[in-house]
Amino acid sequence: MKETIIRIIAEYLDKDESEISATETFSDIGLDSLDIMELVMQIEEELDCKIELSQELNTIEKLCAYIEKNK
Repeated sequence: MKETIIRIIAEYLDKDESEISATETFSDIGLDSLDIMELVMQIEEELDCKIELSQELNTIEKLCAYIEKNK
């Protein structure tokens, strides 16, 4: 799952997957709130899940844990 999310974000930002860290905050990666909303919709579709955005979900690792917990 983490690899899928990293791939989606890397494609969105036109970066190499190796440049995306699962522990960096989304803002550190270069995403603003609109980017995050677009990406969440794409991640929900690809992983067939529902994500309720919150300030706490600010890294790929936290997002993965949230998705696992709420499947």
